[in-house]
Amino acid sequence: MTDDQQTAAAGGSGSRLPDLTTLVTSADQGLHPWIRQRVRQAERAAALAAEIGFWLNTAAQDLDHARGFAAHAPSIGQPVSAYLDRWLPLSPDASVLAGPRYLGRDPELPFVGITAADRVLGPADKESLIGLARTQFAPFQPKFVLLSSSTPLSAWSGCRSEKRLLVGEIGELRSRPVTPGLDTRPHHVDGYPGYRAIYERDQAADRVRRRWAQPEDREDFVRLAEAGMIFDVLVDGEWAGVVAAEIESKGGIHGAVVQELTLDQRFRGRGYGNQLSLLLARALPLDDDQLLLGTIHTDNVTAYRSALRAGRIDVGGEILIPL
Repeated sequence: MTDDQQTAAAGGSGSRLPDLTTLVTSADQGLHPWIRQRVRQAERAAALAAEIGFWLNTAAQDLDHARGFAAHAPSIGQPVSAYLDRWLPLSPDASVLAGPRYLGRDPELPFVGITAADRVLGPADKESLIGLARTQFAPFQPKFVLLSSSTPLSAWSGCRSEKRLLVGEIGELRSRPVTPGLDTRPHHVDGYPGYRAIYERDQAADRVRRRWAQPEDREDFVRLAEAGMIFDVLVDGEWAGVVAAEIESKGGIHGAVVQELTLDQRFRGRGYGNQLSLLLARALPLDDDQLLLGTIHTDNVTAYRSALRAGRIDVGGEILIPL
């Protein structure tokens, strides 16, 4: 076994990797009460295993994955194994799975991502996380640590949030009224240029949006259309935007994850944005007891407030700890 292979088996340069069950159990204990009350334990465990399994089995052990990551990262003279996630001690009673990242693949925004732990992490772990990032990932010169938590952001002094996870029961969302004349129809890919133009106009007006608001590829539209999961928004029969979702696991939930809630500029300012989640819930070919969820960047204040007004619940999100 080569040195790199031995390192991969241990998860980067860290200790022997833990078992997936340990990480899933810890992550489940840290979920928001709203999720734990509405999603069965077996379903939560399956969703968490799918998410954490990638970090444990691929990001921490697959050298080909690390090699691909390193190829698109700034050249800093580190071996391929340095790009693997690592199982590292955080405190006498906790270890974490952590790895180097670049936010939005921006070489100017290196950070350390915490993807799993063997106990629930909280604000009391802030200084330990800072120390771990500075010592274990010094060659990457990280600017912050990023982890997910259902703990209120207000409890994390000096930190900010990056993305928030908002969830709603599809049946409850369907029960809410929408403005007369506001409707959906199955999306036709001929409308892709109009959808793309919405993003181009938005990004021309606000270049900062490029980091957290990117259009889907045409290929994704075709795939979602074939699955019956993407729809045109209509206002009195006129095309006004696109809504879409995909069945995925996120944050301990297996459900319809929002891929798109986009309204053309001509139809903004009329309160329609608050109803896009409702339109999507009505259109999806799913049962009432299933969940609609998705992450929203905190800089996208309009989208975040619209989701809350639609009835979706903030169940936690990313905590950004500056270094």
